[in-house]
Amino acid sequence: MFAARETIAELLRRAETHLVSHDVPNARRNAEWMLCHSLGMRMLDLYVQSRESLDTARVEAYWELVDRRASREPLQYILGTTEFMSLPFEVRPGVFVPRPETELLVERADLMLRPWPLHQPLDVLDLCCGSGIIGVALAHRIPNLSVTSVDLSPEACALTARNAELNGARERVTVVEANAIEYLERTPRRFAAILCNPPYIESGDLAGLPREVREHEPMLALDGGRDGLDFYRRIIPLFPDHLLARGTCAFEIGDTQGAAVSAMLRGAGFATTEVVKDYSGRDRVVIGG
Repeated sequence: MFAARETIAELLRRAETHLVSHDVPNARRNAEWMLCHSLGMRMLDLYVQSRESLDTARVEAYWELVDRRASREPLQYILGTTEFMSLPFEVRPGVFVPRPETELLVERADLMLRPWPLHQPLDVLDLCCGSGIIGVALAHRIPNLSVTSVDLSPEACALTARNAELNGARERVTVVEANAIEYLERTPRRFAAILCNPPYIESGDLAGLPREVREHEPMLALDGGRDGLDFYRRIIPLFPDHLLARGTCAFEIGDTQGAAVSAMLRGAGFATTEVVKDYSGRDRVVIGG
């Protein structure tokens, strides 16, 4: 039962307590973000208007979001949006939730592509594109860049197209619904860069992931096989036939996989490899050139 009226401050305290009781990380901020979303307010507004009373309908609408979060549904699915590379991206259930760690892959890809002439068309392939964050963010940053974004999931493909439109890059992002390996096996195209954030979690580690991940996010985007390296083994040998002479590739990796993926790239004929650490000092990206 809800009180007839409840202030913003009272509702936030009650929501925080409820989320804490369900072991939701960062409970206070989660409660604030959901209330901003529910009321259409900025964070500052919550505190400027903290004594404002809310009617039962608005309290009930907000509490539906709180209950979803208490069940450990990802906050991004509840809000329907997230920020990546300072750009807005829609997020939908059934599609992998963007992680801030992937920004490092985009930053390094940007550096890799900048030496190419900016007055000529530049083609990049984004495999396992998910919500499209890698390709769309790069297309937003590099005006002559065209991206082919490939994913097996129709939900992911639709979301990538929507995010390209949302960020003014729809005409330069081509979305292909296909298995990444099958796509490379049939296409004759070559690219300046191939980028990929594949499934790389070891199968035995999936049960230990946070509930938000293991109960809500697609296993297709997570399960990398017994040692997490199945996708890399299958895809890397196909890359040399699809890169231009100066082309490069870059993967996101698990923090113990740098040496193994680098060895696979060298075995496929890449002359140079580099493992890039994230801001926590962990291996996060492998580059082959």
